[in-house]
Amino acid sequence: MLVYDDAQSLDVNGPLEVFALADRQAREDDPGHPPLYHLRLVAQRLGPVTTASGLRLMPDLRCEDLPADTDTLLVCGGMGDALDRARANVDLVAWLRDAAPRVRRVASVCSGALLLAEAGILDGRQATTHWRDVKDLQRYPRVRVLPDAIYTRDGPVWTCAGITAGMDLALAMVAADHGLPLALKVAKRMVMTSKRAGGQSQFSDQLEALDLPDPLARLAAWIRANLRATLGVAQLAQRLHMSPRQFGRRFQAAFGTTPHTYVERLRVEAAKPLLESSDKDIKRIAAECGFPSAEAMRRAFARQLGVSPSDYRTRFGMP
Repeated sequence: MLVYDDAQSLDVNGPLEVFALADRQAREDDPGHPPLYHLRLVAQRLGPVTTASGLRLMPDLRCEDLPADTDTLLVCGGMGDALDRARANVDLVAWLRDAAPRVRRVASVCSGALLLAEAGILDGRQATTHWRDVKDLQRYPRVRVLPDAIYTRDGPVWTCAGITAGMDLALAMVAADHGLPLALKVAKRMVMTSKRAGGQSQFSDQLEALDLPDPLARLAAWIRANLRATLGVAQLAQRLHMSPRQFGRRFQAAFGTTPHTYVERLRVEAAKPLLESSDKDIKRIAAECGFPSAEAMRRAFARQLGVSPSDYRTRFGMP
């Protein structure tokens, strides 16, 4: 794990705790089992590195001494202008650019994706980051940004959203390395959601609804409970006794999107857990979530997530 001054300590500790607990769990299940992971902190210099919370970390080695057999290189996020300083550090960026091809996989936690982007590691790849840093990441034109994903995996490069998403990413790595059963045991011991798929939203529509005016909050709750209904602008406007034009303006101001896009997003969110945990065919799932057809659901998934429903099931469905 690459660390630097004013790093976000949870970006460092969270993923490393997942790997450490996976190692412990494997040895408890099979005494004498060889270690799964050897964890090391790497920095540009030896000596204490002070995180944003004041916690001081002691790196195990300097960047230039990174072992040739390193399997995974993780880059943490930083608070305040820490990332700006890291991106402006020519030597650090050059080292990261040189080190990435020499390891099996590279990953960033939270805003660490900006450092990967600065080094060119995300060029031509899908990536995500914390929602507050999405616009900054989008300034790198060769990066295909997925703004609402928990984590992404594009070949040997992984990225994730903020803080706790780093633990989701680490669990996904454990599952990829040593199987889903071990990852589920680790999640249970850490009292984490046992399978939060990378394509899940960073935001909760139910939480968004808490800040809405009462009529719109009630409408949002009704939409979620009635996704199979006809949810066009005319029908929704009628429920609030507004003209379609007035309703469209009010809805856009409150939700920051159109009624059509909002309904489509909720239907996609409803379909994802069915794809993850059931063997229902896609046509049936589309009908249950209010899509007029499987093809309509496919187009919605392409717009919202950049993948088809079948690809989503392949990536995130339970074996």
